[in-house]
Amino acid sequence: MTSENYKNFAVASLNSTEGAKDQTDKAGLLIMAEAWLELAEQTTQPLGHEAEEAHRMIEQPLKRATV
Repeated sequence: MTSENYKNFAVASLNSTEGAKDQTDKAGLLIMAEAWLELAEQTTQPLGHEAEEAHRMIEQPLKRATV
């Protein structure tokens, strides 16, 4: 999934608040929208050192297998 996908889900959650039956439903949808935005933000942040190392570990056997 891309950052744009997550942002679209956030917008859809916000739009759904208009049809919410009560404040509890509305609050749940707002929390959901916030979670989608947090995921969007995470996908745009650079990978940390551990993630980069994990990618290298995965790629090494793949490179050897294709040679």
